Amino acid sequence: MPTPSLSLQSVPLTKPDGSPLTPEITLTFGASRTGLVGQNGAGKSTLLRLLSGAAPTMGHIDRQASTGMLAQAWDDLSLTVREAAGMGAALARLARIERGAPLEDDIDLADWEAPARLAEALARVGLSAVEGTPLSQLSGGQRTRVGLARLLLDAPDILLMDEPTNNLDRAGKALVSRLLAEWPGGAVVASHDRALLAQLDRIVELTPTGIHLTEGGWQAHAKARAARRSRAATELERATRAEARIQRDIQAQREKKAQRDARGRAARASGGQPKVLLDAKADRAGRTSGSDARRAARLEAAGEAARALAAAHVSPNRSLRIEAEAGRGGAVVISLEAVTLRRAGFLLGPLTFSLSAGERVALTGPNGAGKSTLMAALRGQISPASGQLATTPQLAALDQQIGDLDPNASILENLRRLAPHLTPQEAQALLARYGFRNTAANAPVGQLSGGERLRAGLAATLGGTPPALLLLDEPTNHLDIETVELLETALQSFTGALLVASHDEAFCAALGLTREIAL
Repeated sequence: MPTPSLSLQSVPLTKPDGSPLTPEITLTFGASRTGLVGQNGAGKSTLLRLLSGAAPTMGHIDRQASTGMLAQAWDDLSLTVREAAGMGAALARLARIERGAPLEDDIDLADWEAPARLAEALARVGLSAVEGTPLSQLSGGQRTRVGLARLLLDAPDILLMDEPTNNLDRAGKALVSRLLAEWPGGAVVASHDRALLAQLDRIVELTPTGIHLTEGGWQAHAKARAARRSRAATELERATRAEARIQRDIQAQREKKAQRDARGRAARASGGQPKVLLDAKADRAGRTSGSDARRAARLEAAGEAARALAAAHVSPNRSLRIEAEAGRGGAVVISLEAVTLRRAGFLLGPLTFSLSAGERVALTGPNGAGKSTLMAALRGQISPASGQLATTPQLAALDQQIGDLDPNASILENLRRLAPHLTPQEAQALLARYGFRNTAANAPVGQLSGGERLRAGLAATLGGTPPALLLLDEPTNHLDIETVELLETALQSFTGALLVASHDEAFCAALGLTREIAL
């Protein structure tokens, strides 16, 4: 029996309108665990859809394996847990028999084992007594756990996972890691979770110029990526120097021609040479000039092409800098004294703590512990039920939804609304710093990818007065790794206070958080 595999032969990744995301890909997925990385919009979800059964626009996919997809979201939240896990029909048949209905022809051994199998799968993913609960009543993390239970029950040859740890706390992330470590088949995982990628067997990076495959986990890929970028930068520098040399040679040729032309005009004016000789010289000079011009055009085109080819393999420099309000030594930017918070029947507290200017603090706790509730109170969105809460007025906040942006307005319009003191030129310049240059600033927010939306949110939120305190509520959930690294670099140089709620351990470690407030 052949080893289960999915083989792509000359298959390009394309957008819904047919425009290309990558060149043609030839690649095989089998028993190994493969991580898919790349910028948002690079084609990771598109590739997963092809592997799960979608037809390619070109090329061929040889399907010698069954697949099971853990998607980013559920289409129908009215489904109960047992239905979402694929056991609804089997359990319904058993229920009819238990009520005295005749034994059905289509019932089999798997139906009789369904209750025990479902209970075991839900227990393995940390859920219990929720079989009849609609998905709409579960948290995002709990829905992901239901999806994991469905995979355990279906037992496909190859797991397909699209951002499996996005809505999970530490315990949930550990569950995904354990499932992957124990899975007997293959797996293809699109993720920006560097801790998860570190345990995989190989990494495939999708780019507009092709794929880069690295054997080993994330650390091996990051090392290979750095070496590749260094080579690309060196090649671009070499091509740029060569193009400059060509331009100097062309300019020298033009100057020599100008000198020849000047001597010819002087000779005609003097009348010291026969006309037939002067005409012959002029004809020869004309032919030489035409040949030189054609050669110069070829050299110039070749130089531009070489530099453009080298530049296509160099990642754009999208450096970010987050300015901070100068903090006074010992100044308090957050103060809570016996604060209780009530939100949708949930009670949090009493809480007593403070943050000083320049402190970098982690806000931790499992899903449902109240981190987002506390963040909402600090932002002034809900009032304490009791106690005293005070924050600095120089406060900015970002969450994974970037709720301050109007999806129907452009990036530029959102920025002008949230920072009305900026002139049109200042607004355009600020957006260019965040990667939205020229007409890109006119894109509607509703059409942006998750990472683009967060960059736009950074520009809009931080475009006004520099904050003394920055609140971050799961800011990396929808960012690709390059953008996460970009945000890390920007926050490392931020001199204001940070309060960070994030389950991304690599992100928190990069920020150098000095203490923890655990809920």
